[in-house]
Amino acid sequence: MKINRFTSLAAVGIGIVITALAASFFIVERNLMLQSLADDLNQNLFYIESELRHTLGDKPVSQIQSVLDRAVAINQSLLVISVSVDGEHISASSSRSLVGRLLEKNYLPMTDMAQGIVKGHVDYSEIINFYENNADRKQIVLLITLDSKYVFDRMNQVAFFYGFGLFIVLGLIAIAVYIVADRVITAPFSRIINHAREGRSPADSYFIDELNELNRTLNETFSALNQKQYELKRSLAQTTYLDGVLRTVADINQLLITSKNVRELMDQSVSRLARHSGYSVCMILRAEQAQLIVRACSINDDNPLCLGRLMTDGAEIDAGNPFIQAFMTKRAVVVEQISLDASDPGLQLAPWQLLAAQKSSGSLIALPLVSNVQDDPLGVLVVYALRASGFELKEIAMLEELAGDIGFAIRAFEHREQLQHHLTTDADTGLPNRVAFIDQLNTSSGGLIGLINIDRFSDINAVYGVAIGDALLKQYGLWLKARAQGRDDIQLYRMGGDEFALYFKASELLSEVRLFFVDLIAATSNSAFKVAGVEIVLTITVGVAHAADGGLAHASAAIKQAKLDHQSIGLFNGLDSTKQQENNIAWYKRIKDAIETSRIVPYFQPIVDNKTQAVTKYEALIRMIDSDGMVITPYQFLDVAKKTKLYSQLTRVMIDKVLEVFKESTVPVSINLSTEDLMNQELSDYLAQRLTETGMGHLLVFEILESEGVNNYEVVSAFIQRFKAKGCLFAIDDFGSGYSNFDHLIKLNMDILKIDGSLIRTLPHDRNSQIIVQHICDFAHEMGIRTVAEFVSNEAIYRQVCEIGIDDSQGYYFYEPLERPL
Repeated sequence: MKINRFTSLAAVGIGIVITALAASFFIVERNLMLQSLADDLNQNLFYIESELRHTLGDKPVSQIQSVLDRAVAINQSLLVISVSVDGEHISASSSRSLVGRLLEKNYLPMTDMAQGIVKGHVDYSEIINFYENNADRKQIVLLITLDSKYVFDRMNQVAFFYGFGLFIVLGLIAIAVYIVADRVITAPFSRIINHAREGRSPADSYFIDELNELNRTLNETFSALNQKQYELKRSLAQTTYLDGVLRTVADINQLLITSKNVRELMDQSVSRLARHSGYSVCMILRAEQAQLIVRACSINDDNPLCLGRLMTDGAEIDAGNPFIQAFMTKRAVVVEQISLDASDPGLQLAPWQLLAAQKSSGSLIALPLVSNVQDDPLGVLVVYALRASGFELKEIAMLEELAGDIGFAIRAFEHREQLQHHLTTDADTGLPNRVAFIDQLNTSSGGLIGLINIDRFSDINAVYGVAIGDALLKQYGLWLKARAQGRDDIQLYRMGGDEFALYFKASELLSEVRLFFVDLIAATSNSAFKVAGVEIVLTITVGVAHAADGGLAHASAAIKQAKLDHQSIGLFNGLDSTKQQENNIAWYKRIKDAIETSRIVPYFQPIVDNKTQAVTKYEALIRMIDSDGMVITPYQFLDVAKKTKLYSQLTRVMIDKVLEVFKESTVPVSINLSTEDLMNQELSDYLAQRLTETGMGHLLVFEILESEGVNNYEVVSAFIQRFKAKGCLFAIDDFGSGYSNFDHLIKLNMDILKIDGSLIRTLPHDRNSQIIVQHICDFAHEMGIRTVAEFVSNEAIYRQVCEIGIDDSQGYYFYEPLERPL
């Protein structure tokens, strides 16, 4: 309850009490006065009784009239006084009109007058005994009626005067007490409460010491509370601000994973960073030829400060340039209290200062983009903040970590792009190579392939030398590129050696493509290619086939057939020839018979650790033992097995026999699985059942053929996760021979990467192969993937493999495939 309300209620209570006291005093005083009047009347009536006895003793009753008249005259409180001799009729009365009337009123005894008057009775009677002539004893009834107006009205007035007087006196006293209490207690309390509510703490002084102490205590308490509230608000604002920074960093880290290239990564990173409420402009500068150049900026308009070169001369630390300082010192540099006027023509501003002035930025931080602590910075991440007080320590730590993540992501993307370029581009001609062509075939459907082979190119190398031969291939590649110029439906590839390929994306009819190549064959033979002063005329043979279902092999077969037939162009019409059908049927019978008679067997080629040369695992290689005991390699029968739906049976046989051989072993063994195997749910369930029965999941490594490509990541990833849960490991086989998509390693969570023999064979003398293999090895190791070199066949290759840092080797230099493990 508020003190003002309490005071008002107290005043009302006091008024009620005073009123009650005055009313009580009035009642008590009235009763006392009436009792005093009754006592006086009793005394007067005593004298009247005495006079009446005296009169009645000497005179007859008729002579007492004068006594009654005199009694009424001298006593104002008596209205009527009467006498009844017989007790029924009034014999004499001060009011003559009453004489002779019956006694009708209810008279109280005069002995009860004191109580009767208080209750308002006015009629009383008394029996008077007397002796007439001093001889006979007689009695009469004395009747009196009081004057109610005199008795009660007067007494009430007197009592009311005394009661009202008391009310006035007590009221004045109460008002005085109320005023004093209000001034001394209520008003100070109200001021103290108002000051506390308003948060003010004036140094007021009060009459009561306790109120002064209370005011001081409240002032100190609220001052402390205000300080605490300020600190809490500041802490909340700081926490909210840092939470926004943390969310921004988390979003950018997600972008680093989902970005498709460096350009997208940088643009999305600065754009997301600038959306933080405390930042204005964010940008990424890259170090290029001793210069810092803006490559990504959050400003969407055509601001000249965010286009092209922003900072130059990075040779020495510039004390006034935070970007160069951060780059050179590899540490975050913070500039606070930036207050510049870009409109002042007399003020010469550096570009970083001008940008701060244009965007009303109060501070900035420059952070080096470092992929790891040993490397030099790739550039600088710059964040302009709106507030002038700079950056929180936790905020700086988060931004430093973010700059490191961006630097690592940029470096990884660039390594990946460089490696992808080496893998998919021919170094001599700059054309997409065989890897890129197989990638195209795996990701496209339909179209036609035209494979171009230069006739007798080995003779050109023999006559003119390899250098001229290479230059001729480059010139011819550029000539082919010019011929295909303007045709969006044609893509040219360098296949290696003396072969080129044209991929016709939209063509379906062999006859249409044949006309193109007839013209190309004629144009080639009619052109003279001049290299080192030597004119050389070329002729070519072309094989054309549908791209689907092994189109490259079909086109190559068409070239061979065309040369056998002494034609310049060969068309592959499919596998529906009678000869091919007969061949497929024959192989189908041989494979089926081999399965039924248990002549499908695994051979085991050891894989050795390059550091210790100890056997660390085996690869199980499928072989078919023919009816005459001849060992048949998989290259002769696997394609037919796939076409005739026997492939899954071969895989089952290999699984069962490998598990049987290695049931007592502690050395892991790898089994090759095609994408067809990975997509076969029935085979997957059978394999899971066998691993559950044998408990040998920790000994199995499944090798997935990289050259086949992976189109359904969801199903393949589910297969991998299912069997990794059973302890199995997974490897990419023949990496570098075909699809060469690094997404395999990232999306499919591979454990081992086996580098294809086509790259390993040429390591000692082919610089391009060395670069490609080195990049593959570095990338795999950064991903935590173990590497294996395939087809290590001699000492020179082995030394090169070890120098590059490949973990394991497999090949005839160590072991050929064996019937039984060592």
